[in-house]
Amino acid sequence: MISALQHIVSEPKNTFLLFDESEHGLFLESAMTLIQSGISVGAISSDIVKSLGLTVDKTTIKGIYTTEYRLSKPSILCFSSGTKNNQKGIVRTFESWENSFALIAAELAASSDLKGIVLGALPYSLSLFGAMESLHRGQQPQVFPNHEIRHFTKLDANQNYILWATPLHCTFFVKAFANKQMQAIHTVRYLFVGGANFSNRQRSDVQNVFPNAKIYSFYGASETSFVAIKKPDDNGKNVGEICKNVAVAVLDKHNQKLPNNTIGTIWVKSNDAFLSYFQKSLKINELNGFISTKDKGFIGDKNRLFFTGRPDRHVSISGHIIDLNALELWYKELLATETLVLLSQPNELKENELVLLTAEKRSAKVWQSIHKTAHDTLGAQGVPKKWVHCPTWPMLANGKTDIKSLIKWL
Repeated sequence: MISALQHIVSEPKNTFLLFDESEHGLFLESAMTLIQSGISVGAISSDIVKSLGLTVDKTTIKGIYTTEYRLSKPSILCFSSGTKNNQKGIVRTFESWENSFALIAAELAASSDLKGIVLGALPYSLSLFGAMESLHRGQQPQVFPNHEIRHFTKLDANQNYILWATPLHCTFFVKAFANKQMQAIHTVRYLFVGGANFSNRQRSDVQNVFPNAKIYSFYGASETSFVAIKKPDDNGKNVGEICKNVAVAVLDKHNQKLPNNTIGTIWVKSNDAFLSYFQKSLKINELNGFISTKDKGFIGDKNRLFFTGRPDRHVSISGHIIDLNALELWYKELLATETLVLLSQPNELKENELVLLTAEKRSAKVWQSIHKTAHDTLGAQGVPKKWVHCPTWPMLANGKTDIKSLIKWL
C-alpha cells in the first residue's frame, strides 16, 4: 500500500496526498512513512472540500486525493476550525511539529509506551497533532472521531495513555462521571487540554475522572504551535509559561510594545510557525517577523502569559462596550459550568441585547438570584435579557462549541 501511495505522487514537492477522514486508519498506518519519504500529507473531509471550493483529484485508491501545492519540505495540512464555510487550512512543515513533539517529550518522564487518544476528526489541528505525536513515538493512537464517552470502556487496562482534548470534552467527562455514566479511568497518565480557556476549577473536576493523570493545558493557535504551556502544579489564572525559543510581544493599537501586566494584542515569533494558509486569499497579520491572530492578553510575572479575549467578541450594550469573553468567564464561574455561551441579539429597536445560552437547567428562583447577583456586580448592561436552556449542547468536529447551532435556539 505504501508503494502504491508513493507511486501516486509524481512530484512530492508539488503535491499533497490527502486522506478522507473516513479512511483515518489508512492515514495512521501510512503517514509517518510517507513523510519520511518526502511526501506531504493531510486529512480532509467532503465538507471541507465543498466549503473551500477545492478541486482535488481522486486516486484509484479509495478515500485518497491529491492536490497541487508547492512545498520545500514534507508538510502537514490541518484545519483550525470546524465551522462550515469558515475553515482555515493550515500548511506547516512536519519539522515544526517535531519540535513541538520534543516539548511534549520533555514532560513525559521518559515514557515512550504511551498511546495517544484523540477525540474529534483528524482534519482538525488538535486531533491531528495528538495522533501524530503518538505515531512519532512509535505508538498507534486511538482515534474517536465522534467524541462519544462509550469509547473509554474499551481501553486496554494494561496500556498507558496520553489524552488530547478540548475544555468542552472535559466538561462532558465530568458530567458523565457525576452521572455514573463513566467510571474513573486510571490508565490515562497525561492529559493535554487546548483549544479554549481551561479553568483551574475545570482542571480540578476532571482530575477525578483521570486520577492518575498529570494535567497540562496549553495556549497556541494552529498557526503558531505551542506558545505557552501550563504545568500541573501551576494554579494561576495564566495560560502557561511562554515556551523556550518563542518570543511574545504585547502591542497597543499603534503597534507599540506595552509593559508587562498591560493588556494588548498578542504577537508571536517562532521558528515553528506555519508556512501559509492553504487558501491563497487568506493572509496572516505580520509585523517584523511576528504574527498575530488578534488575541488579547498580557505577560505577567515569571514569563506567564494571560489570555483575555478577542476583539471580535466585543459588543455595544446600552452604550457600554462589553467583552463577551470576560463576561462568559464570569458566568461560568458563577454557575460552575462550561456549557455556556453569551451572544448579542438586536431587539425590535435594533439595539443589542445579551442572551445567555446554557445546558444547565436551574429553577426560576435560582435564575432570579443569579440575575440579582449579576446586576449588583456587573450593572444592568451585564445582565442577559434572555436566558435560554439548551437540552443538548452542540459540538463541532474539532471539539468546540457549535455556535451556529446554538443560534437556532434563539
